[in-house]
Amino acid sequence: MKTIRITRQGFPNESMHSYFNFFIFVLSKKYNVVIDPVNPDLIIYSNLNFNENQIDTKLNDKPKVHDHFDMSKKFLFVSGEVSDFDSMLHLDNHWSIGYQKLNHEKYLRQPSGIFDVWTLFDESRLTDSPLNWLTTNRDYNTIKNRNTGFCSITQASHNDYREKVFDKLCEYKTVSSSGPWKQNLFGDDTLNRHQWINHLYSGRMDGLGYREKIEFFQKYKFNISIHFTNTPNILQEKIFHSFFSGAIPIFYGNESIYDEGFNPESFINLHEFENLDDFLTLIKKIDSDDKLYEKYIKSPIYLDNKLPEYMDFDYTLAFLEKIIELRKHLLRISQILF
Repeated sequence: MKTIRITRQGFPNESMHSYFNFFIFVLSKKYNVVIDPVNPDLIIYSNLNFNENQIDTKLNDKPKVHDHFDMSKKFLFVSGEVSDFDSMLHLDNHWSIGYQKLNHEKYLRQPSGIFDVWTLFDESRLTDSPLNWLTTNRDYNTIKNRNTGFCSITQASHNDYREKVFDKLCEYKTVSSSGPWKQNLFGDDTLNRHQWINHLYSGRMDGLGYREKIEFFQKYKFNISIHFTNTPNILQEKIFHSFFSGAIPIFYGNESIYDEGFNPESFINLHEFENLDDFLTLIKKIDSDDKLYEKYIKSPIYLDNKLPEYMDFDYTLAFLEKIIELRKHLLRISQILF
């Protein structure tokens, strides 16, 4: 197998290992992958906070900051956050992966949801297969007997619409909040409370956080899955964590969420309601009607149990192959000509 040397740059030093692990896994299907922070062939970088003076626990070294204009290196920008994914594509040695729908040969649309699903398998070890659970029928009796509470949320930051939904639900029953925002759990439910909250809040950053977050959600019938933004085409971890825990997602964010292939009968889409009173009426009905609740739980997550194209490791590998197999001397020639 051909050897490919890779490193990461711009990721938090102590976390988000699964993003990098995802690429190691995919590349390993065809290449011998070596982590080399000093002399990599491919640098996978992001725009998240990191400290270049601390040891990167994934690289076991201080993260080396590579020059983006070094044409002997190839750079792949990856982020699930709101980003300008085409800002560096004019450079011949840059490519990017993100949620936006861009028509560019050096760009791959792959929302970060696949990385968050991967983390449930990779670091959290909550499933034996990264993707199979998305198309496996959920066990209604198990979920009904386990998810007996009303509704949950784990959040740190304020969002006006999220607060309105939270308050509206609390007019009916109390929403259990385990995070810093609207935290209302005390006593035995928050044993080692500060550690609990930190792990839950940082769930997107490490496997332990994901595991505790899922275990918390598994106590409730509903989960508030409201993104910080309704940016078109964005798709992050919240809806996947709700589904995985057996809770019915109460979703708000990407207005074109159905374009991602999700089954409208498997979750509650807040975009469909003219007002929150109508939304609360549906919540009350589902909560009191076992047959309706069962319908939501038993409905496939994706229509016809068909995953979108980007939920396929070979889809990612084909894009990475194009990057890797492009010979370096072509990059240099292009730089000279243009």
